[in-house]
Amino acid sequence: MIHFAPFRTRAPGLPRKRRGLANLCAGSTAVVSVLIFNLAAHAADHETLSDVSKRHVGAEPYQSRPLEPLTEALQQGLEGDPASVFLPGSRLGPLTRALLKLEAAESFISPARYRIRLGQVQIPQPPKAQPLTVSLVQVDRYNLGPALAEQLERQHGPEHVRHRQFADDPHVSWRFVMRSVMGTVAMTEAAAQATIPDGFAATMDCLGIACTAPHHRRSQPPGWESLQAPSSEIETDYPAHRQQLPSPAAVLDTLLVAAGAAEGNDRVVWLGFEPREGVGPGDVFVEAVLEVGLGPESSIVGLLRDDYLMDHMTRTMWYRFRAVATAPDQPPVTELARASAPRPRMPDQ
Repeated sequence: MIHFAPFRTRAPGLPRKRRGLANLCAGSTAVVSVLIFNLAAHAADHETLSDVSKRHVGAEPYQSRPLEPLTEALQQGLEGDPASVFLPGSRLGPLTRALLKLEAAESFISPARYRIRLGQVQIPQPPKAQPLTVSLVQVDRYNLGPALAEQLERQHGPEHVRHRQFADDPHVSWRFVMRSVMGTVAMTEAAAQATIPDGFAATMDCLGIACTAPHHRRSQPPGWESLQAPSSEIETDYPAHRQQLPSPAAVLDTLLVAAGAAEGNDRVVWLGFEPREGVGPGDVFVEAVLEVGLGPESSIVGLLRDDYLMDHMTRTMWYRFRAVATAPDQPPVTELARASAPRPRMPDQ
């Protein structure tokens, strides 16, 4: 266990807004939920950016959301480097930007579980030699309060549980289409939102655990290797602390820096993941799960899976970060580690 060297930030807290959300049919089946909320936006040959956007954010039951109010809500909670010519948040990667936009649009709740997924599409740009890389991101937030209340009732009796301590916010899912535009690493081209009914949410998988399970993942890949904690000199454009703990965005960036997808020398800067052969356009190859407010202690846990690696020996890399609050005037205690999963051997090997 090592003490957390915290990210620094000058920004105030993100604004929290409650908005009317479209509900889905509560009687839908678990099979349909997998098709709706896990469906990749496969791109056919000669598709344009508009085609890919419509396929990703236009899928039922997602409802398109205007970009300007969402961007304004995000920018209110950001503060960049005063010496930089770029706007605050211009170097945020697509995963962190998507998570922050969800938090700007929805009220903050705890306990909660976030699932962030990334797929990419390469769109040819003749006569340019390099194709346009489009990031397709989906961020789900699951409200674990009701499930935790039920668990506590079974353990201690309903007379000892105060349900008003837990938020009644719905499970929500946001989809974003992003690409690099001049000085902005992940400019949002389109956004859509949906409410996930309880019956659907109970069937969803969050890296080996039910997305609505009121406890941490109990099994982990073997062979974890400890890594160095992030530097205390790293700055972020967003609030990096919440209730004595790293914020979900700070935990996500910690995992991305560990995975080599972001640089964390003096400020977090998105570098990106290498393209994957054998992965279909829009198919998910990076997934992260963040758990906030679970367990008897105040904590946040993050797990990232980087899959389908271009390596003849290693198929998957896992990265894990955990922070537990201690005394009010002390930094939290943290762990940062990684593990790998080998590529399956062929029968003749």
